[in-house]
Amino acid sequence: MGRFIRIACVVMGVTLISPLFLAADLWAFSIIEKKIFKEGPYSFQMEVQVHGSGSFRKKAQMTSLKVKIKNEKVSSEILQVKAIRNYTEPKVYSDIETRGYPISPGQWVTKYYRLQKKNQPLLGEKGYVEIAFENFVIHFRPRERKFQGPVK
Repeated sequence: MGRFIRIACVVMGVTLISPLFLAADLWAFSIIEKKIFKEGPYSFQMEVQVHGSGSFRKKAQMTSLKVKIKNEKVSSEILQVKAIRNYTEPKVYSDIETRGYPISPGQWVTKYYRLQKKNQPLLGEKGYVEIAFENFVIHFRPRERKFQGPVK
């Protein structure tokens, strides 16, 4: 009986400690942030979800991006999204969406982008996701979990 308990304790110890030694590539993270914006004739709510692999504090790759935008009923005009880009450095970016799409007042639009393995960008210290509208731009910084903008 004593031998069984010792073996069980060793197995449980190894099971509980082994995840600490796993490679950072096996880790995953999710960041979800929401904010309401008012810019000119537009009033809209935006939610950005960034999912990725790796250790978020060290080396992380964005594997998918989900952008939900609701153009509130008080908006007097159609909100036009022109592009969504990921900036790894201040002047280095990769396009995620370039076709653009309209959002009517009172309408919810959800866009989900699963990035191919070769196109998964690293999330650097200065990296951010840019959502470009017709007249302004909004930046989302995943490391800080903050929105910046609207910027003209």
